[in-house]
Amino acid sequence: MSACSQCGFELWRPIAELEVSDLGLYSDERFPGRCILRLREHWESFEELPEDLVLSFHRDLRRASEAIRTVTGAHRVNFAVLGNTVPHVHGHLIPRIPENEPKPGSSPWDDPRPRVTLLGSEAKRIVHELHVILTSSQ
Repeated sequence: MSACSQCGFELWRPIAELEVSDLGLYSDERFPGRCILRLREHWESFEELPEDLVLSFHRDLRRASEAIRTVTGAHRVNFAVLGNTVPHVHGHLIPRIPENEPKPGSSPWDDPRPRVTLLGSEAKRIVHELHVILTSSQ
């Protein structure tokens, strides 16, 4: 899971290679288990993707979301494809656990807590468990 040869986009903490994308930990203590799903092939815009690639990316999204819910106990996983900063198609997967959030009915971007990097044993546990789930089901 190396950096993209065209734009240099690289996952901070790689977890697993899926069908057409790679999953990595985003590391946000407010939302333990938050990940980035990066399309392996370089495309700058989601709407330019061929339909078969969109379908494969969505299959990867579904697998990653299910694994994140299993590992974190999240009630749901929010997904966003933004592309404002990084010119490479990727999605943010954000596990939501309402009882642990100050504004559970709001967008994760409205969370008032400062973003702190998730480190240590919790990050290692999440990465390990996600890796096991996603690589054993291929």
